[in-house]
Amino acid sequence: MPPSSRHPSFLNRLLVQSGGTLIAALALLGLLAWLAAYGWINELARLPLRNEIQLVASRIVRDDHLDVDAYYWDEPHHRLLERHVDPYFLQVFDARGHLIRQSANIRLLSDRYPEVLLHAPVQHEPFWKPLQTFQVGEYRLYYLVFPLHDPAGRYLGAIQLARFEPGFVALYRQLALGLFVSWVLLSGLILTLLAVSGRRVLRPLHELTRATAALSPESLHEPIRLTSPLDRETAQLLATLNALLHRLHRAFDELRRFTANAAHELKTPLAILHGQAELALRRPRSTDSYRTTLRQILDQTEQMTRLVQHLLLLSRLDQPEAAFPFAPVDFSELAAREQELFATRARTRGVTLTASLAPDARLYGVETLLQEVVRNVLDNAVKYTTQGQIDVAVRTANAHVLFEVRDTGIGIPREALPHVTERFYRAPQTAPGIEGHGLGLALVARIVALHQGTLEITSDPGQGTTVRITLPALSVPASEPTPMAQLPR
Repeated sequence: MPPSSRHPSFLNRLLVQSGGTLIAALALLGLLAWLAAYGWINELARLPLRNEIQLVASRIVRDDHLDVDAYYWDEPHHRLLERHVDPYFLQVFDARGHLIRQSANIRLLSDRYPEVLLHAPVQHEPFWKPLQTFQVGEYRLYYLVFPLHDPAGRYLGAIQLARFEPGFVALYRQLALGLFVSWVLLSGLILTLLAVSGRRVLRPLHELTRATAALSPESLHEPIRLTSPLDRETAQLLATLNALLHRLHRAFDELRRFTANAAHELKTPLAILHGQAELALRRPRSTDSYRTTLRQILDQTEQMTRLVQHLLLLSRLDQPEAAFPFAPVDFSELAAREQELFATRARTRGVTLTASLAPDARLYGVETLLQEVVRNVLDNAVKYTTQGQIDVAVRTANAHVLFEVRDTGIGIPREALPHVTERFYRAPQTAPGIEGHGLGLALVARIVALHQGTLEITSDPGQGTTVRITLPALSVPASEPTPMAQLPR
């Protein structure tokens, strides 16, 4: 299943999340606007009723009784049903709920005018409460019922005042419909703008996707360039991707060089083995001649074995998921064992190998790998020292174990020093006849980095070379080994 079918697109998520949030917020604002308008319309409708009721009440309440005759009942808005007059329909009830007076225009209505809500007169109604209405024939009216009290607070009766309902319900519906239509239009506009903006924002990403899909191993060295205008985030993504491509290009180049160098290093001993075997089979030889040939074959086999072992170890060190058994290691004891082995080789070359090994130089590491470090450093020192001496030292200082090998050999040219830890690199001035594959110091550098140590190489051509390795001592709390992917290559 293609990724596009498993995951929603960025544009869809933008429309669903951002668009949905904006539309929901817009709907909430529309609802609040409708409620506000609803309350305002209700208050606008009740206000003239309250004013008229206050006027009537001020005229008919007399100390401890109701005096309905004190009010002028022959007002046009109480007696006419004319188009140019918006009439009030007024009824006054005593404390027992008996009708004591009503305006003349009530008798003009075709049906009986109801007496409603006399049991619950209220002085003020909340703005959110709907208008109270009733139907009389073809007319719909809305009303208020207002209590009447004497100065002492004794209930005297109530006023019921009604008026023609001027289409408030229709106004509510029109307002709701208008807000709904506005919400739909604005929602569509928001989604359209988000879609257009999203496509514009995604244009460089689509271009980047196409450019990345068109990459090949031969084009990794060429950075991706986009024609679309870039925002800051997309520019950062492009820069990161180009940096990744650059690293991939270097990794491919290293792999090609590694493969070519490995093939070259294996080709020579294989050719020698093939030639010696062919020569030995060409005609009968003496036993001593066969022994010499077999010894040469054995030497070449040992060189190939060591080369393959180094290649396999480097390959394992390059694996990010590789795990090594870290444990406490007595580095002084390890260095002493290896020093004894190489001291014999050094004596056969007329070179003195001395050792100064501090006791109990312990650290947290992989003994087999540390052994490989000591062997490679001593092997180089013995191979490239034809006279003089080699000094080996192990000591502790500042919570670190220091391993130092100083020789009086041929030295390393200054321009070659930055490259001696590269794989298969050998200085061009290397003495002729000295065997090697250029992997020893590359292994040393990787293993030292794995143990969170440092490697320092100094040299003077014709004077000698000093290799100094610093590793955390066991007294320092051991941290987790450095992941392989973070080690230098």
